[in-house]
Amino acid sequence: MNLTFEKLTEENLEEVALLYDAERPMKTNREKMKKTFAKIKENADYYMIVVKQEKEVIGFVKAIIHHDIFEENNPFMTLWSLRVKKEWRNQKIATKMFAYVEKLAKELNCEFICLIAEKENVAANHLYKSLGYSLENGYVKILK
Repeated sequence: MNLTFEKLTEENLEEVALLYDAERPMKTNREKMKKTFAKIKENADYYMIVVKQEKEVIGFVKAIIHHDIFEENNPFMTLWSLRVKKEWRNQKIATKMFAYVEKLAKELNCEFICLIAEKENVAANHLYKSLGYSLENGYVKILK
């Protein structure tokens, strides 16, 4: 398997939206997606990464670097929207994606990685735990 990790480009937006929407009840607003992407694509703290096998997009993860002004001032990373195409699951793609973003976080001197995950996704949560992620104190308030 010859995986490549690349920066998300306009050319891959539709493939990533289809990947994200495949298992979600609410679908991505394409116009808003394009406007938001245009606004954040040059922001050095956003790492929107596509995983490809040959030319096919088979995975995606968005990593955001947050800077702290307190204590040691080390940044931290949050991971969002991690997806692997259904037909590519159980082939260690997600594990390789985590290895990639963890290496990036270390290079950026991040103190820790915070992962946003749905508690109902049992398989994903099992994967996260197997990779050394632990459920810590935290809350999310959905505003919409």
